[in-house]
Amino acid sequence: MFVFAKEYFHPFNPTPLKYKPLIIVGPSGVGKNTLKGAILKKYGGLFEAKISYTTRNVKGIEKKKEAYYFISREEFTKRVEKGEFVEWCEINGELYGTTYVELDRIKSKGKIPIIEVDVKGAVKINERAIEGNFLFVYPPSFEELRRQIGRAHV
Repeated sequence: MFVFAKEYFHPFNPTPLKYKPLIIVGPSGVGKNTLKGAILKKYGGLFEAKISYTTRNVKGIEKKKEAYYFISREEFTKRVEKGEFVEWCEINGELYGTTYVELDRIKSKGKIPIIEVDVKGAVKINERAIEGNFLFVYPPSFEELRRQIGRAHV
């Protein structure tokens, strides 16, 4: 069960009063996406997941503008140089990032953006003085985290 602070709601108007992103932080394999999915399922009218930009190719049945905005490495680099990203990183030779425009798109709909990042991504967001509500997700044990990471890479 998820419970959110009272300051997000007015008793006569369930519209959120604050649009600070919910930033779910944790290591790979800890369950950030599972938690995000549960929040969206229960509170979909209040939250929306951000769509990341990436330089990697479309996989399987992914659809553009649903899973990712797919752009070239050159375009991504230009956007980095212009300071368009709240956070970005390189994983396995591909670039991934979240833009300020994407967060504004969600806020303009009256929703709270959800961002899921590792600890390095959270540090970048914090360095850019983005006001957010950080939720750190940690594994029950290092053994369980190793097991989950191993399963994710099979």
